Amino acid sequence: MNTNERTTGAPAPGDPGQFGDRLSSERQSFGDAASSASEAISREAGSLKDEASKAASAQADKAKDAATSHLQGFAGALRAASDELSRNNTGPAAELVSHAASGLETLSRSIDGKSSGEMLDAVRRFGRENPLGFIAGSILAGFALGRIASTATSSSGSSSASGREHAARTTSFQEDAS
Repeated sequence: MNTNERTTGAPAPGDPGQFGDRLSSERQSFGDAASSASEAISREAGSLKDEASKAASAQADKAKDAATSHLQGFAGALRAASDELSRNNTGPAAELVSHAASGLETLSRSIDGKSSGEMLDAVRRFGRENPLGFIAGSILAGFALGRIASTATSSSGSSSASGREHAARTTSFQEDAS
């Protein structure tokens, strides 16, 4: 027996067999732990991916439902404008607006109840099948958005202007009362 083994109970520092076995055992333990951690991470990542996919799908469905609702409303407004133009005998303008309204009604019906991918395909198909309606609808949507933006801007400006006028009248009334 070695002097070191007698005093400490540990193998002698020069015994390569003992250290090799120990190293092999530690390497195996580390490999098992790393493999186990990798599997756990993969399961968790898959779970998070599924949750994110479900959340994204739910958000896309909400946006699709809102878009369908807005399309139906916009198509109804175009139909009303078309009817008004027809009553005023404006000819081609009424026909163009009527065609755009019909196309948007068809589009809103075709995307209702479909997934977001199917909805995108329906919009593309609508554009190919009804290029005039698609272009007219796009132009009218741009005008509508412009009107909404200008109305929002002018109403906020006019409300602050009327607020200043009210404040001026109130101050003037208070000065007169003094």
